Amino acid sequence: MWSIPGKFVPVSRFPRFEPDEVLYEFDGPRIFAVRDSEGELNLAYWSDEDNAICRYVVVPTTANILQVLRQGEISVYDALNQPRCWLCDVTHRGQVTACQRVDFEAIPKDSLPAADTMLLPALEPQSVDLEGRIREIDKDRRSFELREIPGVTQAQRFGFDERLQEDVFQAFRDDERVRISGRTVPAKNMTHALAVSKIGSRP
Repeated sequence: MWSIPGKFVPVSRFPRFEPDEVLYEFDGPRIFAVRDSEGELNLAYWSDEDNAICRYVVVPTTANILQVLRQGEISVYDALNQPRCWLCDVTHRGQVTACQRVDFEAIPKDSLPAADTMLLPALEPQSVDLEGRIREIDKDRRSFELREIPGVTQAQRFGFDERLQEDVFQAFRDDERVRISGRTVPAKNMTHALAVSKIGSRP
């Protein structure tokens, strides 16, 4: 089991290490809310285990953070990255045997979720690569509709940032077929364009 420098605190800080709400479960609760001795809400993340104990990264949290985590608006890593952090070693019967105050930055990266990992696979952004013509640009909302897409999908709305603004406007003015590379964020029900490349001129 890995170890890092930190200050050991009384295990009574988490007298009942039982999930208040399970957010992700795989062979047992892996990410869940847990209350401390003062009844405050914390987020616990399963990090490692051996034959005797499970090690959890535990940080203070709020109902709002848990809500946006469930909705896929923040990653698990971002939810865990808090100013206060503990490592709790817990027996398989749920008894806390050690509790250590540590710096979040000191935790080995391979003991934490990847920076862009969402709570559930269904919330993970997905790559999009489509060809078509840009139509109906909404300048205020910075979005456009891609039409004449080969295949079943006839149209797809994309958001775009200022970096792509000139490319989007140029493709619209020239009425050229373009390839749009982007990412879909299921939780927000939106697709964001990351690149616009020309395919050919209108015949």
